[in-house]
Amino acid sequence: MKTLLKFVGGLALGAALGAGGYLLLTKESEEGIVREIKEGVNRAIEEGKRSAEERRKQLEQELGFPIDDEPPAIPAPPLQQQPTTSAPA
Repeated sequence: MKTLLKFVGGLALGAALGAGGYLLLTKESEEGIVREIKEGVNRAIEEGKRSAEERRKQLEQELGFPIDDEPPAIPAPPLQQQPTTSAPA
């Protein structure tokens, strides 16, 4: 766990230093940089949605039935009656 925290901390520190260096060395305005980041994130999200839809179609073809967002309800098995035994009085 400690190693994971060190890794994540190093990753965050590296990202912050990289972003700071980019801001200092670039001639673009902050608004332009923010716009580029938003566009990149939106492109990544759209690509993820497109890939998920393609994979969904592949699975539907392999399975032979459509995959719904909600899983089908599986009926519960009927309850079995336990035989009652009467205790001697």
